[in-house]
Amino acid sequence: MLNSGGDSPNEVTDARTDASGTIHETLKARIDAGENLTTEEIKDLNETLTNQREEISQLNGVIQDLYGGDGSNVDLYVHAGRGNDTTADGTEEKPFKTIQAAVDGIPFLASSRFYIHVAPDVYLEDVHVRDNNITAIEIVATNNEVTNAKEGDTGVFVRSIFFENCQAYCRIRGVTLTDAQNGPGFFTRFDRCSYGAVDNCRAAINTKNLDTNNFRWSDFRCYNLESTMGNIYGTLARNQDFAISSMFASSLRVSNSVSGSRNNVVYSANGAIIFATGADLTGETKIISTYGGQVFGQ
Repeated sequence: MLNSGGDSPNEVTDARTDASGTIHETLKARIDAGENLTTEEIKDLNETLTNQREEISQLNGVIQDLYGGDGSNVDLYVHAGRGNDTTADGTEEKPFKTIQAAVDGIPFLASSRFYIHVAPDVYLEDVHVRDNNITAIEIVATNNEVTNAKEGDTGVFVRSIFFENCQAYCRIRGVTLTDAQNGPGFFTRFDRCSYGAVDNCRAAINTKNLDTNNFRWSDFRCYNLESTMGNIYGTLARNQDFAISSMFASSLRVSNSVSGSRNNVVYSANGAIIFATGADLTGETKIISTYGGQVFGQ
């Protein structure tokens, strides 16, 4: 064995000591230990990379499922009678009990179109859809194709539906107003949405003399748009305090398939525009325009 210590180029004794201070019996044993450790580290690293690939793949799958990245249609079902908000998965076999629970199951970001199919029943809910950035959201009665809201109740009774700050095409179809006195002061409302549409809906209960203390405004505004472009068609507004209300830079088209009588105010344009050519709506006051609002076609 060569002597250790000093600056001699032949010294190898101290080379048996590794970086952690462990002294090996021979230099070869120390080198082998280092190589074996490196092999184990590489093996562990490869296992870590494999696990990370699997986790990333699983995460991508979850994102695809939750956020509908494929642009497909997603159907969610609501049934007041046999639904259960706790165990529901949104299928026809396991529907939600309330509309709000189905709405809460919609992701904030997606490229899909979401349809909430509501079975006929009474839903004493103030449904609030908010802050969604997706392609479309539609709340539609399951019997919408066989009902006519201008002729009678649709069978799906809801207190109010409010779309707020939704970057989506938003539509309500086949719904009838109920329990207005306990609502927020409107039937349907769209505020800062990409587009809002109401089709085959019915508001016939008298809202002209309700207690407005808990309402959003000092009056009941049945169909209301704020800072939104939209359309109302195939719909009834009768005995309403304010039948159609467009506010704050909204642009609303009221189709000639909209009808109703005995309203207090038919059209209210508050710094907004209403196009109402041909609509068969009547009331005590036809038009109220404020802040430069305009109603065309009346």
